Amino acid sequence: MSQTPDRPTLRALARVAVEGTGAARGRLLATSPESNELHLVAAHGGSDVWQARSPGDIARYVVASGQPQVLSHGSQVPATLCVPCVYDDEVVGTLELEDKGAGLAFTIDDLELAVLLGGIAGVALVRSPEPAVPDPSRLVADLSRLAVADGTRYATVARWLRTLLDA
Repeated sequence: MSQTPDRPTLRALARVAVEGTGAARGRLLATSPESNELHLVAAHGGSDVWQARSPGDIARYVVASGQPQVLSHGSQVPATLCVPCVYDDEVVGTLELEDKGAGLAFTIDDLELAVLLGGIAGVALVRSPEPAVPDPSRLVADLSRLAVADGTRYATVARWLRTLLDA
């Protein structure tokens, strides 16, 4: 699994997803148009080993089905939440979150936040490589387009991203 060049907006989305859901780690995986394989584009938390780990069955299923998936933790498996990153009704990647710790499961609120961030990540994934510093006006324009469908759902996400970009 190869890593693409640094994408600050995608790293920020992975960070917001991890911090917003209480996950121990999260990563964004993009599909390759030529091979339909998934490759890492951004991660937050966890070890380099986890970040370099090949996508599992849950990520492949989410890409194939276009449906989010939540797996409960088991004795050997941490809780996992994986949602599609969609652009123009096409799955272009996944947002995968793992391990809330202490045996906690992901909630419906966690799923809702991940789905919203997956929609934003879908837009960011299809963009050509971005400049070293993300252009806030470009991101705001993309959020505005997404907000047409349901403005209240994206208001919180917009505030988080504005905070990240102003930092």
